[in-house]
Amino acid sequence: MLNSKGFTLIELIIVIVILSLLALVALPRFLSFGSDARISSLNGIAAQLRATTQLVQAKARVQGLRASTVNPGGLQDNFLVDFGYASAEVMFSNLCPESIAENGDRLRLLDFVNTSFTDDISTRVDNRYTLIGYDVPSTGVPLNQGCYILYDSFATPNCTIELVTDDC
Repeated sequence: MLNSKGFTLIELIIVIVILSLLALVALPRFLSFGSDARISSLNGIAAQLRATTQLVQAKARVQGLRASTVNPGGLQDNFLVDFGYASAEVMFSNLCPESIAENGDRLRLLDFVNTSFTDDISTRVDNRYTLIGYDVPSTGVPLNQGCYILYDSFATPNCTIELVTDDC
């Protein structure tokens, strides 16, 4: 009687085909983990931005500031929120913190946000916009490409925080 020990060629081919099918199904899921991680990081930063804007708006109202359609008196210095160690400049139309304050020791929006958990995060800031993310456009504000958060402090009736995840 013939006692064979091993696999036939047919059995090996079947195993290879099954492993190939599993790899085809599982591989895209593993490849998207990087994208999911980036989007999760951006969601965390966006939550910080929302909390910051709500905090600054609440402090502004406690200090007696009210949103206005025009800058009362034409002085942005009337729209400062004191945090004890420095002040944040807020937009008169929505009481949201401006991305960059024009004068003195005023806090930038980024001073309230922790992005130190990753080295890959980059930022771009002007007086109106703050962009935080992995693929931040160097100029302009396209909303259909990149991997970043767009904070618009001048939007009305309230500042906006948008996630752009097309290229994550």
